[in-house]
Amino acid sequence: MGRPSRKDKPVTPDYSEGIQIKTEDEDPRFNNAVARGLAILRTFQFDRKLLGNVEIAEATGLPKPTVSRLTFTLTQLGYLRYLPEFGKYELAAGVVSLAYPYLVNMPVPTVARPLMEEFAEKSRTNVGLGVHEGLSVLYLEYALGEPNPNRRQRVGFRVPLIRTAMGRACIAAMQPQERTQLFDELKDHYRKEWPQLQGELEDAIEQVERRGFCIAAGTFQKSTNSVAAPFVHTDGRTLLAFNSQGSAASQTDAVMQRNGKRLVELAAEVRRRLAAEPPAPSLGRRAKEAP
Repeated sequence: MGRPSRKDKPVTPDYSEGIQIKTEDEDPRFNNAVARGLAILRTFQFDRKLLGNVEIAEATGLPKPTVSRLTFTLTQLGYLRYLPEFGKYELAAGVVSLAYPYLVNMPVPTVARPLMEEFAEKSRTNVGLGVHEGLSVLYLEYALGEPNPNRRQRVGFRVPLIRTAMGRACIAAMQPQERTQLFDELKDHYRKEWPQLQGELEDAIEQVERRGFCIAAGTFQKSTNSVAAPFVHTDGRTLLAFNSQGSAASQTDAVMQRNGKRLVELAAEVRRRLAAEPPAPSLGRRAKEAP
């Protein structure tokens, strides 16, 4: 499994942190070819838009001939596009179709968006909704309220699970057994930093248990403070979180305490609205009603 080096705590945000690139497994049910193709797609990020076969091979640990065959295949399938003037690849529109069924069947962002926009405008902070995925949190929705907002915050934006308020809120919402398993993985992943990070995580968990939200001040980006509240999907398995973040100069502890309480209220209102929505008609019912 490819992992970014974590020898020292980064001074600047490392947006590749938390990306897990797994290309093989001893389990006979695991298809290495599929894993390698997906690993190639995961190497492309907003700050790594164009990649050549050599760069992809270095990022994934795969042999260059294997990468060449896979990038050709992914290009033929519409997931990559080759730019001959650069001798590199970029993601193609086909990748959007992979995410669409997930997004359209996730009701929380649609219900939450107007509430998030109102919150962002009143608080003058950037408000996000993220979902736990591996060692990361992926943005599903956002509302920009800062005068000079972070324009990277869009649907699909990835941040590290362990360093952000949003990620720590998701960890706090986990069942004890799931959290223990995650801690074992994090301990192996971060090693040198783990004693300090474990203390910060346990403090965040205590914050959520006590008041429903947790604060992360400068833990990922030194100039940014954030607060987040967990939101467990009605399926009981999908872990999400709402956050509010802004510059450290304006997001004092008192401000974040206030915004944290508002996030808890926002999450409760989203849950109330979801419960009030009529259930989607079943496939059988639609077929029966069709002319």
